[in-house]
Amino acid sequence: MASIYIRSGTWWIAYSQGGKLVRKSLKTDKKRIAEREKQALEAILLEPNRRAPQEKNPLVDDFWSQYLSTYATDHKRPGAIRRTTTFWKQLLEFTHAARLGDITPKKLEDFKRWRKKKGNSDQTINNALREIKALFNRAKKMDLYTGLNPVLKVPMYPIAKTMPEFHTEVEILRLLDVAEKKGIVLKRVVLLCAFAGLRKNELANARWEWFDFSNTQKPIIKVKRFPGFDIKDHEDRAIPMSKRIYEEFFPDRQESGFIFDSGKTTQGKSDYRFDPKKSLMSALKEAGLTQADPFQRLRHTFGSLLAQKGTSIYKIARWMGHSSVTVTEKHYAGLQAYDDEIDAI
Repeated sequence: MASIYIRSGTWWIAYSQGGKLVRKSLKTDKKRIAEREKQALEAILLEPNRRAPQEKNPLVDDFWSQYLSTYATDHKRPGAIRRTTTFWKQLLEFTHAARLGDITPKKLEDFKRWRKKKGNSDQTINNALREIKALFNRAKKMDLYTGLNPVLKVPMYPIAKTMPEFHTEVEILRLLDVAEKKGIVLKRVVLLCAFAGLRKNELANARWEWFDFSNTQKPIIKVKRFPGFDIKDHEDRAIPMSKRIYEEFFPDRQESGFIFDSGKTTQGKSDYRFDPKKSLMSALKEAGLTQADPFQRLRHTFGSLLAQKGTSIYKIARWMGHSSVTVTEKHYAGLQAYDDEIDAI
């Protein structure tokens, strides 16, 4: 009844309706999508009285209002919402789009070049495209939009893969000495990030309930979700407790409660309930270490030192809470120590 064909990289459909031949572009270069459109059209042609599904193309303001009220507020942290908002406003500033469908692949390509001229890095522009792609996907899931996601046709800038930045074992011990002199709080911050691999948000919400000292030979830290706090990838995990952490926390152990006081009255506009960034930066400077990405670098140090000691990449992935071992391999496989098993070949 209907047939599809490709012209200049785009799939078209041809069919007869009322004795007339109709041809129209399906606006996709994906055969799978074209075949799905063909099947939907044939179903309508077989049932003339059946109404075609109504296309949905909301005003950008209406979509954004519903996105914030019905999804973002409940599923994203304030900082993530602000980042998404920034990218969205930049896009609308450039495209002047009134409806979602006004944002086309061509406009996104122009948007990329515009942001490049503004001084954005390739990585920042790629991040913006990912955020925009996620917004269109969310609009479709919310049944607000039925068009194609324009980001699917826009290539990302190629980014060279780099090894994670981390401190050496000597450097992290030097930082620990400096932190200890500055107080117990900062010392514990360094320990939990560099010797347990906690993310910054996990550190800010760390609770005594996570510390399981019941098995003195094998104490563990159980990073768990609770109301108001979620974990990246939404999965709890268990981390073997290092001797340094055990000796630091065991004497002051408590049944429940946050490890660190909030400090919100002195932390300004931070998104985190507890944010020791200022004191950590001061300690890094005093220890003669870089202040770039302070918390992420401490977490990378945890994974990197384990890899260099020959720890299984699968254990590192599990302890760091990576979504898959592929993520761990990408960052740490090249750091693994010499393995005697190589002599078996």
